[in-house]
Order: sequence, then C-alpha cells, then structure tokens
Amino acid sequence: MLRILVALAVLSLGPSAWACGPDVKPANFEMGEKGWGEADGQFRIDGSEAVFTPEPGTQTARWNAGLEVANVDACVTIVMPESANDASRGYAGLMFWVTDKDNFHQAVISRNGMVTVARKVAGRIVAAPPINWLQTSALKLEPDAKNTLRVTVEGQNVVVHVNDTEVARFRGQAPQRASHVGLVASSAPSAVDTWRMTDFKAAEVAAPAAADTAIPSGDTTGAVNPAPTTNCGTGQVLFEDKFTEHDPMWGMKNAEVRIADGEAEFDPTPGTPTLRWNRAFVFGDLDACASVRLAKETNDPTASYAGLLFWVEDSRNYYQAVIAPNGYFTVARIVDGKAVAKRPIAWTKVGAVKTGAKERNTLRLIVKGGDVQVLINGQPAGSFRAEAPRGPSYVGMLAASAATKKGDTWSISGLRVTAPE
Repeated sequence: MLRILVALAVLSLGPSAWACGPDVKPANFEMGEKGWGEADGQFRIDGSEAVFTPEPGTQTARWNAGLEVANVDACVTIVMPESANDASRGYAGLMFWVTDKDNFHQAVISRNGMVTVARKVAGRIVAAPPINWLQTSALKLEPDAKNTLRVTVEGQNVVVHVNDTEVARFRGQAPQRASHVGLVASSAPSAVDTWRMTDFKAAEVAAPAAADTAIPSGDTTGAVNPAPTTNCGTGQVLFEDKFTEHDPMWGMKNAEVRIADGEAEFDPTPGTPTLRWNRAFVFGDLDACASVRLAKETNDPTASYAGLLFWVEDSRNYYQAVIAPNGYFTVARIVDGKAVAKRPIAWTKVGAVKTGAKERNTLRLIVKGGDVQVLINGQPAGSFRAEAPRGPSYVGMLAASAATKKGDTWSISGLRVTAPE
C-alpha cells in the first residue's frame, strides 16, 4: 500500500507548453494499485479533492504509481486548514523523484508562511535539506486560503513556485531511472490537521538540451561512461562539478570561498580550516577525485593543507583526506568538531606528492563499504578500514591556512565522483 507514516521531520516556463498551463485540465485521482492506492483513515478522494488527515505527529504520502516521469512539470492547489494546531509543524505539498516509500524529495508549504524542500534517502530524512525552511510572502495564510504549489524538474534542475512566484531553485540528485510524482501532508503533534488539495496536474516534459545551463555550476550525468581522466576513476559518473559558477548547494558565498572560472578558491582565516560539502548529493560506495593547488609558498607547510571530505554527516562529523605542500598527507576523522586522536592514516610522507606552491596534486578516494583506499597522482598512498555511516553520506572539500598574517590560498578543481569499479 502506498502509504507512509513517519515521525515529523534558468528554466523556461512557457505556460502553454507545460502541464500547469491554464488550458490544461486537472488529472483525475485514479485509485487502486496502479493509481493512488486505496483510501484509508489518512487519505481519501472527495469529488475532485484529495483529502489528507494525517495522524498527529506524522506525515501521509501518496503518489501515482501509474505515472512515471523523468522530467516533469507538476502543480497542485492546496487549501489551508480551517484551523491549525501548530502552524509551524503542519505542512503539505508535492513529492517528486519518488522511487519508493524510502526515497523521494518533497516540496511543502506550512501555515506559518514558510516553504522547504526535504529529501528522504534509504528511509531517513537527510539532515541537510536541499532547501531549508524559508519565509515567503507569496503564501496566503488565512484559513481556507488557496495556494498553488508548482515544481518543475528538467534534468537535475528544480524550480519551485508558489502562486506564480519563484521561491527556490537548485541542482539536485535525480534518480537514474524514471520516478513518480505525488502529494504529501503532515499534522502537528497535538492533533489532526485536514489538508485538501485540488487541481493536481503533472506531465512529462521534454528533456533539457545538451547545452542547457540553467544551473551551470556542474554536470552530473549518472548515465554515461566518460573518457578516462588522468588519475581519476573511469566508472559511471555520479557527480561532477566544473565550478563555472557558485552553486548554492555548496553553501553561501563568503570571503573564504569563491567558486568560479573552473576552481573553488579557498582563503581560510589564518590558523583555521574552511570546509564545504554539497548537500544535494549523497553517496554510498564511491570513487572521488579532485586536484588541489597552493597559490603561493606558505610560511608553515605543516599547518597548510587541502583535500576532500567524505562520509560527511554534517559540518562537525566527517572524514578528511588532505595533502600538505611539504609532501605529507593524512586522513583524519572529525567527531563533534574535533579530530579523533588516533587517525585512520597518520601524517605520512608520500613521494608522489609534488611539493611547493603552484603544484597541482590529484587526490583520489576509493570507498567500498568500510574499505578506503587513497591515491595521490595515481600512486597508492594508504588505506584503512572503518565503520561507514549507516546510510548514504555527503562529499566535500576542505582547505586550511597556516597561522600567518596573510594566510594561504588553495584552489580545488576537477571534482568528480564515479561509481567504483
């Protein structure tokens, strides 16, 4: 049964060419195994309305099992509850990239005027949503007010509209196969909220052209075997960022990180590290690589380094594999913001490292289950075994500056994640 009860947790939009155009008729809610499932105490069809009454503190989700799409334009009109027990906890909206009950994205609105895009992977809501809760004046908040929520997906590019106002856009991790679209609603913990949804429309749209640059910060194909890249894996590409522009999924722009012109440039505060991880993409087994380069000589090569993050759970819990300009490298585990005393790989001198400033070194990580292998410039540098996270995790970048007056500048380029072979 297609039912979930869980604890709370530049696109061109030409109206006449899309499913949500004014001349397009709403879809019928066909029930049954090949449609929206069967009615129950949390979901029913009342005429042309889908009515959700989730149990307190849970969400209920349904999707159309008979409609599979790769690129989609979907919209629904959501009627605000007559009364809300907790305006900050109840929500309703659209599901997309649904492959099963444990893997999907959801764009939802709440009675307090906020919108978010959340993601569930392998049965767990990810800690860092693609779009955090944000306030929007586009929402009508009074009881029984009608709001139209629209999600348009082309390739990896997602745009969310509320009442014809764009409220969010991001580059996300699309499934490698066609997926479903659905509806979701939640009740606050104290009592049942009733959400009514009408005018649901969803249809496949044309795949984006090969030259599409709607969000041009990188490319993820997920379905090609690229030409071999020096010192990197040659398996199926899962993620690649060419760093042509700043992708918000790496976090906000600031003086410490600049992403443009093919590089992520790190200027950490002297004596500190700076890290970024992409919160839209998660991975299990992987083969990741990137090149690091120090812009100019450092006064303390033992305290200046750069590299890759993996098994990232959040900004305080992750592993880091880094190279220093004196030819050393290490793998450290960070727990609650502090390095664990016993490192998986201690600082080790590696002959393959090109030392000094302006030298480019390629760091590669091959992760299979709990086994991790590190290569530098194509040469083995170390390996270890550890307990991997329970589910898919994030990948990121890090650079640290020596505690000097001007600090150090590192650049990272050629970031790619492929399936290990």
